[in-house]
Amino acid sequence: MKTIGKVGIFVQNTLWIGQVLRYDTKRQCFVSGSVTVSGGRITALDAPAPTDAERIDGAGQYLMPGLVDVHTHGRIGFDFDSADEKQMQKMYRSYVSDGTTTVIPTIASAPFSQMLQALERIRACGCFPAAHLEGRYLSPKRRGAHRVDLLANPDIDELHTLLEHITPLPLHITLAPELPGANEFIREALRLGVTVSMGHSDATYEQAQTAFANGINAATHLCNAMAPLHHRAPGNICAALCDDHIYTELICDGLHVHPGMVQMIHKLKPSDRLVLITDSMSATRCADGNYSIAGMPVVVKDGKALTVDGALAGSTITLLDGLKHLMDFCHIPLEQALPCATINPARMLGLDQEIGSIEVGKQANFLLCKDNFSDMQVILNGQRVTDA
Repeated sequence: MKTIGKVGIFVQNTLWIGQVLRYDTKRQCFVSGSVTVSGGRITALDAPAPTDAERIDGAGQYLMPGLVDVHTHGRIGFDFDSADEKQMQKMYRSYVSDGTTTVIPTIASAPFSQMLQALERIRACGCFPAAHLEGRYLSPKRRGAHRVDLLANPDIDELHTLLEHITPLPLHITLAPELPGANEFIREALRLGVTVSMGHSDATYEQAQTAFANGINAATHLCNAMAPLHHRAPGNICAALCDDHIYTELICDGLHVHPGMVQMIHKLKPSDRLVLITDSMSATRCADGNYSIAGMPVVVKDGKALTVDGALAGSTITLLDGLKHLMDFCHIPLEQALPCATINPARMLGLDQEIGSIEVGKQANFLLCKDNFSDMQVILNGQRVTDA
């Protein structure tokens, strides 16, 4: 066994998981069958076990894709803005232990040089397939937990510099599309292969529609840091809900969005456009106390993170928590909820050829468990992960 920190990884060339109830993303149901893995990728479905394979008897167990969190700032006391490579690796192991096998580190507002340094560390870490910039290009009116003096208008020269520090990893950027220079920034970002999301925005309904027409494909943590819904001024929330092509992130902790609103959003959005995120901050998996995010001090009490002026400052949930909440709030089974934490976020960032579903050729990242996620095992790149 190769041990890395508190996670041990059993290394095998070939793995065969048989007699398992495998999640079929296209049909949104579990089917009886088997999965063969070699070299960290899925090589066959429902095939006989290779003679040299390690075998896992999956009888009575469910096999589903590993979870994908495209918006998270940190956990276990660390923040992606400031964490070094070793701390990022510790964070990643913690995510994996909770079933999140794909993590997109999210950089909050900070001095530009610090944001560039954070992107360099993410690129060098080797654990992450992309990065998310949620900071700087935000509306001062809807800044949430971001310090106003750290904000700036979108700048194409800065965009090129950002890409220099993260390439070859893809970049996802949240911005307020009503800011000066945003439309030109969006067009250049899309030309360079960057995905763009509307967030921390006071955009009107019409401004949001224009942003979507310009290529923005998502709304960051829908309802939070946005203009509130009003029947005569529907705003950007309504625009995101009414456009069936727009992915909508949702923090499903019962605090950021009321369970009744979660249920309404679930009814309105196409099932393939709802994306669960954690927006988790450094206090996740830690005790209550004093923390910080985006340059702002944060107090966490009973798991609720607030700035000193009372603004919500990210969450302390895991993505598995959010998945369970979605099932509970919307009264839906796992089969319907699971895409919101797997294939939908993968598609939102264009990563769905690699992750998000159990298909031949994709990375072998799985959760193997019984009912209600009991006795959960994590399989990462075809290797069983266990607590050492």
